[in-house]
Amino acid sequence: MDVSEKLLRSYATIDTDDDGRIWSWELLNTLGRAGIMPDDPRVRAALDGVRDAAGRPAITPYAQPVQLDLDTFAEVARHEVIQRALTGDLAVPADEFAAFAQAVERIHNDLLDERSGETADYIPTLRDADPEKFGIAICTADGQVFSIGDTAAEFSVQSTSKPFNYAIALEQLGPEEVHRWVGQEQSGGPFNDPLLSLGADGRPHNPMINAGAIGTLALVDAGKDLSARFTTVRDTWAAMTGERPQLHGATFLAERETGFGNVMFANALARNGKLYGASPTDRRAPEDATELYTMGCSLTMTADSLVKAGATLANGGVAPLSGRQVFSEETAARVLSMMGHSGMYNDSGQFSNEVGLPAKSGVSGNVLMVVPSKRMAVVVFSPRLDAVGNSVRGVEVCKRLVNEFGLHPYRSMGAERGRAAGQLTGALNGADRRAEAASAADRALGGLARPGSGGAGVAQTTGTERAGTATLRRPSQPGQQL
Repeated sequence: MDVSEKLLRSYATIDTDDDGRIWSWELLNTLGRAGIMPDDPRVRAALDGVRDAAGRPAITPYAQPVQLDLDTFAEVARHEVIQRALTGDLAVPADEFAAFAQAVERIHNDLLDERSGETADYIPTLRDADPEKFGIAICTADGQVFSIGDTAAEFSVQSTSKPFNYAIALEQLGPEEVHRWVGQEQSGGPFNDPLLSLGADGRPHNPMINAGAIGTLALVDAGKDLSARFTTVRDTWAAMTGERPQLHGATFLAERETGFGNVMFANALARNGKLYGASPTDRRAPEDATELYTMGCSLTMTADSLVKAGATLANGGVAPLSGRQVFSEETAARVLSMMGHSGMYNDSGQFSNEVGLPAKSGVSGNVLMVVPSKRMAVVVFSPRLDAVGNSVRGVEVCKRLVNEFGLHPYRSMGAERGRAAGQLTGALNGADRRAEAASAADRALGGLARPGSGGAGVAQTTGTERAGTATLRRPSQPGQQL
């Protein structure tokens, strides 16, 4: 079946009353169940300027729904993301994505009463964070999204900045040069252990511990002033997420005032000749390296924004919404490998055993996990931490998703793989599961306008997108079944 035929069948499926027209909100709901939301800038770009047979815009500022005939539908479906959603060619098929969203919703509800752990207490902004906050967000390489809970709550990204700082350094200097200055092995200790952070050759063990992260950022835009280097970091986040993160001033100042250990690491690197661009007598270089690292940790994120950065790694370095190649495939692969063995503080080995997927955590309570086999990222935000600094709920969410969907890469081979696939197929085909999944998607879609309703509309915007190649032909008779 070619693309045109698939799109015609999709149109006929949406046209439930068989009158040759569909409501704009019906199209948006269909996209939403596949994880492509109405506020997606690619959807807004596809609908911007499109008019129905009466000359009315497909999406109006007042969210008044209109009906689309086949010609108008064909114009919208020329846009790649719309076409792929309607023809079942997304990173995660719509039914599977809906089942995953349903599981996320169920796990979130199950863990609401989980209150073990404590917030980080070494600076006021972490200590005073609301421990009840709890949100889970998912995003695929194609920008399919689902979220539940406090995913719009802001937090400082903290150590989850480290994989992306490493990626910037790899892009600028390449792996050989980067690893002349920063190692690639597990440290064998906590992220801030003064005895285990540096190897016998004076290099930090890896970019995921504090000493390694400071050494990594010393490589970024070396020789430029601090403000230009920080702009590079922020610009990279904006390229991945579509949003420019802000520096949280109170967090930055508190981190800087209490960061004696980080200053010690930077000075040790400079003393050993392992701080890029610094001479043993250059007092400013260790200070700048520590300052830039602290600024990166103090950037404000939400789960909804951070998960798009994770999806960039899951997509071989391509940002899910813009299609921009932020990092090379090689860089994305190296970053995920590093996260896989050193991303979860001093529980990295145990996490690898139980979950088996690349992840990174921050002491603000965020956990980012990437599922390469599904080209998907998951972010959990919940401030209560376990003894090593990982979010209690965050780790549990990762475990449950991996176990429920057979995502552990080493536990899904042979007979176990077949069994897991059979269980997933059964779950996806169950009518009750699919109905619940659709309900979860509808709840995520929120205020879509239906005839006679006053729900919030999709704001108009401008944008470009590569047009698809499918061409639709009108059925020989109005309302013909396709």
